[in-house]
Amino acid sequence: MQPIKHRAAVVFLLAVASIIVATSIEGQPAPVPETVLSAHTVFIENETGFAELQYIAVLELNKWGQFQLADSREKADLVLVLSSGTHVRAIPDGQYPRATGLNAFTEETVPKGHTKLTLQDPKSGTLLWSDFHKTEGGKVKSGHLLDELRQAYEDAEKARSKR
Repeated sequence: MQPIKHRAAVVFLLAVASIIVATSIEGQPAPVPETVLSAHTVFIENETGFAELQYIAVLELNKWGQFQLADSREKADLVLVLSSGTHVRAIPDGQYPRATGLNAFTEETVPKGHTKLTLQDPKSGTLLWSDFHKTEGGKVKSGHLLDELRQAYEDAEKARSKR
């Protein structure tokens, strides 16, 4: 009977350790990859339906000074997508949305009262970084809209300088 008690104790300790690690990571934004650190220009795609959020993003990017705004997706090193999880996409006549392939659609899960901030590669659409910020309609509820991005960027720069 002793090995069973020992095994239960090990499982319990591993569960507690997992919870502690998850809790300590939860409040930190995900790190940005090297691609983001080497980028110079960004294009903003606002899928929230609130022009105010795009305006706030432009102001914050200009104040931060890390990226220049690009006129189009094609001229950008990065695309910053603002989304609320509910947006409409146009599909050409005679075509229908599908779960895979041509006209594929994806449903984003964005918590109510939040805006999802996503950095994408403009050519491939590859997700490079994402996080959420608390918003209510077109208003930012706490801090600044790009706080998580700036923090993740600074953390990645610090990690790069330690190498």
